[in-house]
Amino acid sequence: MSIETKEEFFQLPGREIKLLVVKDIEALVTDPDDEDQIPYWADIWPAGRAMANYIWEKINFQRAEVLELGAGLGLPGIVAALKGAKVTFSDYKDEAVQMTACNARANGLQKVDTFTGDWRDFRLEKKFDWILGSDILYNPRLNPYAEKILVSNLKADGQLLISHARRPATYEVLERLKKEGPFMDTVNLIPITIEDPYYPNYMISLHHLRRN
Repeated sequence: MSIETKEEFFQLPGREIKLLVVKDIEALVTDPDDEDQIPYWADIWPAGRAMANYIWEKINFQRAEVLELGAGLGLPGIVAALKGAKVTFSDYKDEAVQMTACNARANGLQKVDTFTGDWRDFRLEKKFDWILGSDILYNPRLNPYAEKILVSNLKADGQLLISHARRPATYEVLERLKKEGPFMDTVNLIPITIEDPYYPNYMISLHHLRRN
C-alpha cells in the first residue's frame, strides 16, 4: 500500500520532534465494518502527546529497556529514546512499524528495534524495564490481551506508563492491575490542546505504575 504522508512538528521545551504522518487517514480505511482495519495507528492522539511531554520533563531512562505497545507513529517512544531508553516499537500493522522506524531515524535515532504483532497472538518473549501505552486500553474486547502483555512482558521490578483520555474501559484494566500486580499507581492529569475546530481541549490521565 502506498501511503501519502506529510511532516508535522511536535514541540517540547528545548527540542523539536519531526514526525512523518499520514496525510489522509480516511484513505486507509478499506473496510469500516472491520475494526481491525481501522487505522487508529495513523494519528497522533492527545494521550500520546501528554505522555511525550511527561517523559521529556520527568523521566530519565538511563538505558532502560522499553517497549512501546501500540506505538502508532512512535512519538512517546521516540522521546523515551531521546531520554536514554533502548526502545522497541511495537504495533500490529507493518505500515505503522515502518513509519515509526522512519520517524525515529528522522530524530537522530540510528538503531531502531521494532516488532510487529497482534495482541491476540503476541510472540515477543523479551521482558522490559518499562512498557509504555498511550490510549491503547479503549476496546473491552482486546483489553484482556493487552493486559496480559503488560504483565508477562514486564520485568519483576518493571514500571508501566499508561495515558488515556479518561476512558472507563482503561480505568477497569488499571484497577485490576493495581490489585493483581500489585502495582502502586501515581496519577497525573495533563491538559492537552490540539488543532481541532470541534474538540480542541483534552484532560489526559497519565498513570505511572510501579510494583509494590
